[in-house]
Amino acid sequence: MHNGQAPQGGDAAVDSSARPVRLAPLKEDLPPEKRALAEDLRHVFLSLGVSVRRYAARRHLDASSVTRYLNGDRVPPWSFIAGVVADLGETQAPLTGEAEEALRELHRAALRSNGRRSEVERLQDRLSEADEKTRRLRIQQRALEEMLQDRETRLAELRGRCRNLEMRLEQQHFAHHAELEVWREEYSDLQEEVHCLRQVLATTRTELIEAEERCHRLEARLETLHAGDGDEPDRPRSLMVMLEEADRTASVPELVRVVGDLELHTRKATAGELVRSVSRSRTVAEVAGLLIALRRAGYDAHVQTALPTMVTGRPVADIGALAHALYREGLDDYVLTLLQASVEFHVSADLVVFVRALDSAGLHEHAESLLGAVAAVRPVGDLVTVTECLARGELNPAVTTAMSVAAARRSVPDLVALSLGLREADAPELPSLADALQAAAARQRSASDVLHFVDSLALSGLGRDADKVFESTQQRGVGHLIALVYVLLQAHRYDDAWSVVVHASKTRPVDDLAALISDFYGAGRRQYAAELLIVAVRTRSAAQVRALLGALDQTFPGAGGVVRTAARTGTPPAVAALLTCMERCELHDHAEAIFQHALNDIEPRLLGEFLDALARAGSRYADPTSLAERARTAAVPKVARLLLALESVGMHRHLEAVVEVQCRSAMVANFPPLVMDVESLDSRRDPVAWPVVERILDRVVDVRSPADQAALASAFEATGRTRYAEHLVARASGLHGRRFRDELKKERARYERRGVSRALWLPAPDVREDEPAQPTP
Repeated sequence: MHNGQAPQGGDAAVDSSARPVRLAPLKEDLPPEKRALAEDLRHVFLSLGVSVRRYAARRHLDASSVTRYLNGDRVPPWSFIAGVVADLGETQAPLTGEAEEALRELHRAALRSNGRRSEVERLQDRLSEADEKTRRLRIQQRALEEMLQDRETRLAELRGRCRNLEMRLEQQHFAHHAELEVWREEYSDLQEEVHCLRQVLATTRTELIEAEERCHRLEARLETLHAGDGDEPDRPRSLMVMLEEADRTASVPELVRVVGDLELHTRKATAGELVRSVSRSRTVAEVAGLLIALRRAGYDAHVQTALPTMVTGRPVADIGALAHALYREGLDDYVLTLLQASVEFHVSADLVVFVRALDSAGLHEHAESLLGAVAAVRPVGDLVTVTECLARGELNPAVTTAMSVAAARRSVPDLVALSLGLREADAPELPSLADALQAAAARQRSASDVLHFVDSLALSGLGRDADKVFESTQQRGVGHLIALVYVLLQAHRYDDAWSVVVHASKTRPVDDLAALISDFYGAGRRQYAAELLIVAVRTRSAAQVRALLGALDQTFPGAGGVVRTAARTGTPPAVAALLTCMERCELHDHAEAIFQHALNDIEPRLLGEFLDALARAGSRYADPTSLAERARTAAVPKVARLLLALESVGMHRHLEAVVEVQCRSAMVANFPPLVMDVESLDSRRDPVAWPVVERILDRVVDVRSPADQAALASAFEATGRTRYAEHLVARASGLHGRRFRDELKKERARYERRGVSRALWLPAPDVREDEPAQPTP
């Protein structure tokens, strides 16, 4: 844009609809900086195609001032240049960003060459920029407030819907619970009926076998009689006669041969009947030999059919001896068939005898298997009876193992009934078995089953047992613990869920805690994640805390995300405790993040509670000197929040330190917005703004010049803060007397025509955020 040469004979721009605009040539003695700025500004202005007088009238400016700007006699404020650039953008193609930045650099160079006047203009430009930024921020604030109001409305609607859904779920839960109780009663009744029918069926089967044997014997006698009465002496004997004789006198090989002949002539049913009959009448050794021989001959089906018949038709001692003989021959599947039939058909007393017989024969694993099957399928009353008989002596470990099987396989109502039966029995060994049963259930069952078991035990009067189960199940893996917390939350048992979380925070390894916190956070239970972190940090050593945060950094959302959530959702004392723990563990980045969140986002009274808790804990963040140094470089809204917070909890020594730094280092222009922020942030129910403002005003009178005090009083008068102005005037007049009154009169006379106080247009100090501002001279 700038060519470095002054135009010769004036500059002109011709527009098709207007006369050429001419400007006077630039003076030869202009400094280079001013000349460069004037040339580029004239080039931009002439591109508008309007005269100086028209442009001045359009923008409500003095035409002579516009002329001096364009001739280089005066350096224009940046607001004028920005207006020309904006007008050019409306009528023609706008300037590029590089061209506008180059124009700004020329403007700064011209200001630097302009001496003391340039300082005033520079400050005026900065005020203009700050005002523009303030305008944009206000527009953004209004937009954000509207968005926030919309989101809060939607949030309230969603909360209402959630409450309605929770009520519906609660009603459904109660309805389902009542329906479940009805089904449980019906299930219990049907279970008793099934048990009775099984006993009747076993008795009927025994009677059927006896009736069939009687029929076979009668048939054999009839055939014998018919054979004796016949006229044909060479007629062969009947089949039944042969079977009866084989049943009584045949050896094992002969019996196997007879069975083979019957199989060959498709008389399988008769062969099976022969095997069953022999199994009921011969000695255990003979029966075992027959079964073994039949197995080797390939007649396994007849053996599998005969074994259940033996269980119902022979003494239990014989069944035990037979099981031992079969086991010695390696026929484990036959032994298991005997065990299954015993579980199905034997009464409780016979089961006890059978278990003891197996154990005496050295079949300890089979005795445990039989007890496990009894624990899994037999009625609770039978199981209690068997347990009471076998709990004494060497079989107690096998009974304990059976309790684990029952805990894994039985329904929750059965487990409760079994617990009651074991607690109410007379045998002194049974209460320990009840403990083993409940511990196994707590160790093996799902979270929902365990919670159902705990509630049922409590309703049945076993409250101590319920507490033990609930405590024991919390020792399981972290996955089960997470599921347990979620089940409790779904049942709206928030206190119980929180007790589980607290217990985990004190007892679980660091990796488990990290997994719990990450899972809660990822599942949307961020409050639980934050509170678990707070409790864990307060109860663990520094090394464990560092390890915990390191483990959290390896998962979503990282330690920083959880710490910020804890700072946002925790109570002020809890957040203060978290910060002091971070200090103790030398985790300074996290501690600083927590403190910055408190300063920026917590309501002043809660911020006061937070600072008070920090001070009581001896944190360096609550040291008066530290707070004063933070206030020295902080923005005005932060300082206002800090002042109100300290006043609200009576931390007057800290308040005095912050006020002292502000009154000595801040620009006069900062005091009116500081007071207005203090007013706007103050609580309406219990206001504390006036004591804070009074401290500020009193200290301003003590340490600032009468000119600064007069400017501040005038600013308060201009903004309608008459109470503050009167207090300041009274204090300053009493301390400085005529000096202050003269300054105040001069201030009022000087700016009365403008209707605005000096303190309101005075620009902010040109300092970096980390450098203290210097007081106005």
